[in-house]
Amino acid sequence: MTGKARSAAASVRGSCWRVALRSRGRTGPKPALSDADCQRLATALKAGPSAHGFVTELWTAKRVGVLIKRNFGVRLSEAQTWRVLRERLGWSPQRPARRAREQDAQAVAHWKRYTWPRLRRKAIGKGRTIVFVHESGLSQRPTRSRTWAPKGQTPVLEFHFNWKNLSAMAGVTFYRFYFRLFDGAIKAPQVVEFLKHLQQHIDKPLLVIWDGLQAHRSRLVREHVESTDGHLQLARLPAYAPELNPVEFLWGHWKKHEVANLCTKSLHQLSHYARNALKRMQRRPTLLRAFWMQTELSL
Repeated sequence: MTGKARSAAASVRGSCWRVALRSRGRTGPKPALSDADCQRLATALKAGPSAHGFVTELWTAKRVGVLIKRNFGVRLSEAQTWRVLRERLGWSPQRPARRAREQDAQAVAHWKRYTWPRLRRKAIGKGRTIVFVHESGLSQRPTRSRTWAPKGQTPVLEFHFNWKNLSAMAGVTFYRFYFRLFDGAIKAPQVVEFLKHLQQHIDKPLLVIWDGLQAHRSRLVREHVESTDGHLQLARLPAYAPELNPVEFLWGHWKKHEVANLCTKSLHQLSHYARNALKRMQRRPTLLRAFWMQTELSL
């Protein structure tokens, strides 16, 4: 055999080996659901659990498995259902946001797109400081949050059954927030007191944006605003739209992180811890930026 023939034979053998060693793809049984089935499943899931006869708006692996069996005739274990949701649909378990049924979605969208930019431009043009204001409260009944404990030994929070309440008002600007604590419920006199508190600490004219709480619309508040000769102006958020107010997210962090699992013996002790927690939050500008980002308002 000549040298050229030997070289050609070696080349043929090498090609055969490369073909033999080439990957044949993933082995094992075919997926129970095709890609088209997964697309149909995603559409069905997006319709919501109630659209398929379930009482609550909660998708669990068991419920998704029932839906798959019902629509495709395929029975999957909960582990297999998890893999379908995660790997093939790209879904993950999440805590849903809450929204009031009474909310007018179109009014909220219009406020975000048109009203808010107009208010912001007008306030900046006239040198006004924008302040979002909202109220909340705490009680001696603790806000529960997850904590570490030995397995099988649920920790217990002991508190006074006849608890007392502590109210709070806060105003958030682009750069910081202000707050006041009150015993009992917040009514018109407390609202006026808080507005005066803002005026004392902010030198510029104010544009206060808040919801339609009855105390905000009271005669006492209206008279106070008129007495400021234009130094204080008011604007109202759409009804049932707390997600537009950064103070709502301030309260959420305050209760779920700063004073979670706090069991106090007296209202005075509750006030002390609550006030110190808010002061700590005032020293964290990254928190304030996070509250604004959660509103998704253009800044």
